[in-house]
Amino acid sequence: MKEKFKPNIDERPIMIVIGVLGFYLVVEFFAIYLFFLHRINITTMIISTIVFMLVYLPRFLILYKLKNKDKIQIIDDFIMINNVGVALADIKDFRVEAEKPQVVFFINNKMIVFQQAKFYLKLQNGTTTFTVIGGEKIKLLEEFLTVQIH
Repeated sequence: MKEKFKPNIDERPIMIVIGVLGFYLVVEFFAIYLFFLHRINITTMIISTIVFMLVYLPRFLILYKLKNKDKIQIIDDFIMINNVGVALADIKDFRVEAEKPQVVFFINNKMIVFQQAKFYLKLQNGTTTFTVIGGEKIKLLEEFLTVQIH
């Protein structure tokens, strides 16, 4: 019975952006609507707008992270990190620091989540770090690196 009501997980960046901006605009336009109905005065509207913006700031940081994410590609025997190639043979070890998934919102029994992880690659000549966004991408890259190194 619980399996029927368990929400599906969706991690598409466009859904995250629509969810964050959509909810913010609905709340802000509601405050403006109340102002035009003369239910609240202008100072209350401005204060409520500023307070909600400060409370909602972590969601805007998610949008910033999505905009400035690292570009990772696997091409033959190289991992391209922001157009800089790292040979798979040069990787000695790796470590992953995965953050907990953040639920952005629910829609039609779908849970829109944001998850990121920081990968540390120990190379022969130093260490390289990059950030991966998306739970499935994190799992796939972790499995790929485990198979390639060991």
